[in-house]
Amino acid sequence: MTKTFAGKGGKKPQLEIPIDLIHLDESNPRLVQYVQDEDFTELDLISVMYQHFDTEVIALSLIENGYFDEEPIIVVPKDLPHNFSYDNYSNEELEKQLQDLIDKKEISFTVVEGNRRVSTIKLLLNNNLREDLGINKLYPKLDDPDIRKDISVIPSILYKNKKDVSPYLGVRHIAGLLKWEAFAKAAYVAEMIQEKVEEGSQTNEAIKNVQQVVADRSDVLRKQYVTYKIFREAENRLENYDVKPILNRFSLLQVLYNSGSIRDYIGVDPYKKVDFNEDYLVPENKLEEFEEVLTWVFGNRNKGIEPVLTDSRKITSKLSHIVTSDDAVRYLREYKNIDEAYERTNGERDYLSQNLSKASRALQTSLQFAYKYSGDQELLNQIDELEKLLNALKSNLK
Repeated sequence: MTKTFAGKGGKKPQLEIPIDLIHLDESNPRLVQYVQDEDFTELDLISVMYQHFDTEVIALSLIENGYFDEEPIIVVPKDLPHNFSYDNYSNEELEKQLQDLIDKKEISFTVVEGNRRVSTIKLLLNNNLREDLGINKLYPKLDDPDIRKDISVIPSILYKNKKDVSPYLGVRHIAGLLKWEAFAKAAYVAEMIQEKVEEGSQTNEAIKNVQQVVADRSDVLRKQYVTYKIFREAENRLENYDVKPILNRFSLLQVLYNSGSIRDYIGVDPYKKVDFNEDYLVPENKLEEFEEVLTWVFGNRNKGIEPVLTDSRKITSKLSHIVTSDDAVRYLREYKNIDEAYERTNGERDYLSQNLSKASRALQTSLQFAYKYSGDQELLNQIDELEKLLNALKSNLK
């Protein structure tokens, strides 16, 4: 039996496509995570690229050099004519037929790899786009007519559908050198796994298959998938929680999940024990704690609550200990101070003992040079106050 593999077959058609026939990928996980409105347009996606992906850098290169044909983008058809069939043509004939459809403007495309370049070119060539985004005076200007003509038509490699591109993107952006951000990687991994599940694979089998596709034999993909599902549960099950702040700091959600004590606090299994046949990863009786942990780390914009954890390192060093102590959790809930809550992780008695030890060390240090200020009435008054506090403390302990 002949083996099927991602790179099998003749070379993919390489086409020359006018920029106005190429559309940004509305399902690209790098883009949609930034879009606020569910009914977003291509203008919204171009705005995202401008705001978050430094398209000016590419614009300056294009203005100076034009488009390097050695770096084609990757596209899939957006609207093939209904009577068109790939099977009717050899590879060479297919390229000619598709180019003919392009020349007649009877087909358009979605860019799967190259959204940044495409959005940059659209901004360079279209004054109205720049005006709509309010950046016409800010964005680099293209005055050379030869460069304008050169970048108006883009060399593009055609895949029949996005599913066929998945192995290439997985290798390039998940395990390869040009890695995506944490949320984009997790979203794309989840999409690939879900495709396999919809084709009939069990989830564990689908994960192994995706691991093979992207050449990653570690358990990183499984962790990414579990964390992504946790994110979606926050989005769909926490009625008054805004998940958008998590998108740009998705790696912190992964850090939360990697902590055994935090997993226990929200009732989620370790990744090796997760049962994907269950409806949810977070139990119904742990949703309150789930929202609580997310609020401590990311805040909750819907309730006007700021995060209490401003240093991500404290997830492991402090929050993971706080959630094991009822006293510390109660303190964090009431006072929103993670450092002081951490001091209570061993209970109030230990906290009292720690404070007495600190006070004792401070007094011992002060005693070393107190003789220099003999007779200083202000210092003597402070000592009188300390003595009253010490007597009150002693009285409470008797």
